[in-house]
Amino acid sequence: MSVTLQHIAQEVGLSTMTVSRALRGVSRINPETRRRVREAAQRMGYQPISGVMFAPSVRGGKGDHSLRILLPTVTRRIGADGGSWWLDRMASAMLARVRLSNGRLVEQHFEDIEGLLLECERSRYHGVVLRQPLPHSWVERLLKMTAVAYAVEFDHQLGVDSVYSNEHRSAAMVLDYLTQRGHTHITWFGILDRYSPYQVIFDALDETRMSDRQAFTVHGARHAAWANIVYCQLARDQQRLVLVDRDWRTQDLDSTVARGLDQILAMRPRPSAIVCSCDPIALSLVKLLADRKLDVPGDISLLSYGGSEEVRAVTPPITSIEMPMETIGRVIPELIERRLADPQAVPISVQFETTLREGGSVSTTGRRKMILRKK
Repeated sequence: MSVTLQHIAQEVGLSTMTVSRALRGVSRINPETRRRVREAAQRMGYQPISGVMFAPSVRGGKGDHSLRILLPTVTRRIGADGGSWWLDRMASAMLARVRLSNGRLVEQHFEDIEGLLLECERSRYHGVVLRQPLPHSWVERLLKMTAVAYAVEFDHQLGVDSVYSNEHRSAAMVLDYLTQRGHTHITWFGILDRYSPYQVIFDALDETRMSDRQAFTVHGARHAAWANIVYCQLARDQQRLVLVDRDWRTQDLDSTVARGLDQILAMRPRPSAIVCSCDPIALSLVKLLADRKLDVPGDISLLSYGGSEEVRAVTPPITSIEMPMETIGRVIPELIERRLADPQAVPISVQFETTLREGGSVSTTGRRKMILRKK
């Protein structure tokens, strides 16, 4: 006979509703009561206690899922330069999700990790959502106080539930899209950012591991997915990877992109398409190519990651990869509910596919164009 909530309630001498709330990690349940209920459920073999993936969504009412979630920045403010529109989309979707059950989402900046820990202890949040790579020792301290969801592309933290877009699938999508249009010589172009306004400066900290320092630059996971294509391909002369180092303290974007463009245009054969790691790089390239009398997409095609209003507004609109930030925002509260329902559950990494939005910046070239004309 399978164990039910009623059996557990009889075992611990509580109501079925209290047992349900304790197992789902919601509502104001005394920690000792929650512990007793969980131990009884595990001892009696109650299956959902260790098999849950996502807690069921609540669509309204003043029910048990009134989550209080903290969305912090630490030491560096994300969006101080106005460049966090994609994270704003994630936060908006998260807010809409928690509001379904009268929950709260608090965005707050902290000058150091001690301030963040103090706020977690004082306000007793159900979960903290990190949008910055933080030192592992900081994350371990947070995990002792609350559930933590990592919402950055770096997925190297042990013991943390993580959610982001799937960079390898995105790269494969880009490669297939361009090769189907006849582009056989493609350059993947990114920037290794140092000391940007939203980065925690790991080289100034004593509490870092080598893996922390490897997560320093922006778009590292994206670059890694590109490298898999460039260096693990069968025909190594067809794909190139150009990564240019930039120090935000001394170098502006246009001059950094210009250095990369010099490398790209010096290649032989010259690439017919450039894939940019973010929209600002693509927008800078459009201007620099025009200065050099090169037409997009006539002379060279461009594809970007982001899909901001700016790349849709230029002529021609830039074809782009859009990250599923709304989906990520909606699923984060469910990850936190899962962790509350089963604190011992195996940490999971959830990755969602991106979407390719066509503009007018990618041409059909060479043999492929001839094939299409014959059709």
